[in-house]
Amino acid sequence: MKSFVSLLFALAAGFAGLAPAKELPPVAYKKFASGFTSPVSMIPYDDGEQAFLVVDQPGVISFLGEDGGKPGAVFLDLRDRMVTLNPKFDERGALGVALHPMFVENKKVYVYYSAPLREDGPDGFDHTARLSEFTVKADGSADPASERLVLAVDQPQWNHNGGNVLFGPDGFLYLGLGDGGKSNDVAPGHEKDGNGQALNRLLGKILRIDVDSADPYGIPADNPLVGKDGRDEIFAWGIRNPWGMSFDGGNLIVADVGQNRFEEIDIIENGKNYGWSRREGYASFTADNPAAVVSTKGVSSGSEFTDPVLVYPHNESYGEAPGYGISITGGYVYQGGALRGLVGAYVFADWGTSWATRKAGLFAGVPGSDGRWDMQIVPGAKSPDGKDKMIVALAQDRAGELYVLTNAGKGPTGTSGEIWKIVPGN
Repeated sequence: MKSFVSLLFALAAGFAGLAPAKELPPVAYKKFASGFTSPVSMIPYDDGEQAFLVVDQPGVISFLGEDGGKPGAVFLDLRDRMVTLNPKFDERGALGVALHPMFVENKKVYVYYSAPLREDGPDGFDHTARLSEFTVKADGSADPASERLVLAVDQPQWNHNGGNVLFGPDGFLYLGLGDGGKSNDVAPGHEKDGNGQALNRLLGKILRIDVDSADPYGIPADNPLVGKDGRDEIFAWGIRNPWGMSFDGGNLIVADVGQNRFEEIDIIENGKNYGWSRREGYASFTADNPAAVVSTKGVSSGSEFTDPVLVYPHNESYGEAPGYGISITGGYVYQGGALRGLVGAYVFADWGTSWATRKAGLFAGVPGSDGRWDMQIVPGAKSPDGKDKMIVALAQDRAGELYVLTNAGKGPTGTSGEIWKIVPGN
C-alpha cells in the first residue's frame, strides 16, 4: 500500500522532478549578525551603517551595517503600539517592511504589525493587524508620529497572520494574509466554507493595492473582483498562511504553510484560486479528516484551482520526496555571483526540519519541463555550527546574495536571533 501511495503521489504532485536535476553547488554559512530576538525580515536600505533594515518580531526595526554585526540604531520602535506577545511562542508581532518604489523622493516606508484589537473590533477576536505608512526623517530613521493607517484587518486568532509586504514591478503594494488562525480554517471568526474561499473576507488572500492614487489607498483597475461580488483589494485567494513572498521578475512566488500533510510553493497570478481550505497541496482537504492519506479520490483534478509549482509532504506516509517538513519558510530565486551554479534556483527552507534537526539543510526548487518544480536538497552544510536553529525567514541583498534568519525556537524573548550569509562550501 505504501509503495502505491508513494507512486500515486509522485505522479499527481510531481515530486519526482520530470526534468533532470540541476547540479547545485555546495554551500556553507558565515555568521553575519547576532543579538536579535527573532528577525523575520531583512531588506536593503542604504549603505554604511544603514545598509539594511531588520524587522525583529518583538517590535523593533533596526539598522544593520553592511558588515553585519550587532543591531544598530533603531529605525522604528513599534512596541508601544503592538499587542502583548506570548513569551513562550507567538506568530504575532512586527512582521513586514517595504520601501516605496519612489522612496528616494518621497521617503515613505510601509510596515505590517499586530496591534491590540481596535475599539469597535468584533467580539472575541484576538487583535487587529495594521498596515501603516511612515515617513523617514533626515537621519534615515522613521518618524513614529508620522504613522498613517493604510489598512486594518481584524484577526480572529493569534496565528496565521502572514505579514509579508512588498511592492511589485507594477508599483503596487502586495500583502499576504493568512486565514485567521486555529486549524482547518474552521473556528470562530471563519466563514462557513473557510476564510480562504470567502471573497467577502481579506483573510486567506494575497492583496494588491495602490497606495498612491487615493487615501488610504486605491484599487488597481485590473484587480479580479473589481465590479464583482467580493473585496476589491483581493488579487488571489485560497491561501492558508503565506510565509515568504518574493518577486522573480514578474513572478510573485509565495510559500504557503500547510496543515497536516503538505507544504507548497505557488506562483501567484491575478484572479487565481489556490485551493485552501478545499485543497492542501494537490490533494482534496476536509476538516473532518485533515490527515487523510492521499488516494485516487483525494487528488483534485478540477480546473477550479491553480496548482502549486512544488509540493512536499510532512512525512513519507504522504509520498516520497527529497525533503520533508512541517512549515515552509519561503525564500528567493538566487541571482548572486558567489554561487553561479545556484542561479535560477528558488532557495527555501522548512522551519521544523532544515536546521532544527540538522538533517536536511536548505532546499531548492528548480523549474522542470512540465511547469512544476523539482525539489532538491542544497548540498553542503546542514547547519552552520552544529546547533539546532529555527529558520524563520530568508533575505536577499542588492547583489542577489542570500541570508538565513534564525531564532532558537523559543518565544519572542531573549537575544538568540541570528543572521547567516550563504557562501560557497567545499
